[in-house]
Amino acid sequence: MAEGMLRARLPSDLSKQVEIRSAGTLSINGKPATSPAIAVAQEYGADLSRHRSRGLSEELLAWADLILVMGETHLRFIQEHYPEAAARTHLLRRFRRLPEEFVGNVEVPDPIGGDLEEYRACAQLIDGELDRLVPILRELVEKEATARKKETS
Repeated sequence: MAEGMLRARLPSDLSKQVEIRSAGTLSINGKPATSPAIAVAQEYGADLSRHRSRGLSEELLAWADLILVMGETHLRFIQEHYPEAAARTHLLRRFRRLPEEFVGNVEVPDPIGGDLEEYRACAQLIDGELDRLVPILRELVEKEATARKKETS
């Protein structure tokens, strides 16, 4: 849901510069999104009808400039199995926050197997994080563009 919701949320100028891919640590490939995920994502303007699961891979992690994970187990999995990607990997709800800015559970709960309301609660949490994330992505893209200009000057 986070991938689709972020894709739907990005302004058109930014969506041309940011590529979003999601993957799971269970290495499940080719499974469609669940019906509740499709329904709830649609409430946020995201179409998951063609989404298929993808397992995390070394190639995907090497490709990514920024890796945002939903839970502590995902973070630890990457740190342990792909230490070269650890510095680029962050919990979504802690990314670019000072420790004192966040109190409570830092995980985005996995609604798989839950009812529609559990999916809605998860999507609402993700949506709030995307409010914060989109301006950060714009800032990162602009910094990258500035750095490239300096390199070519």
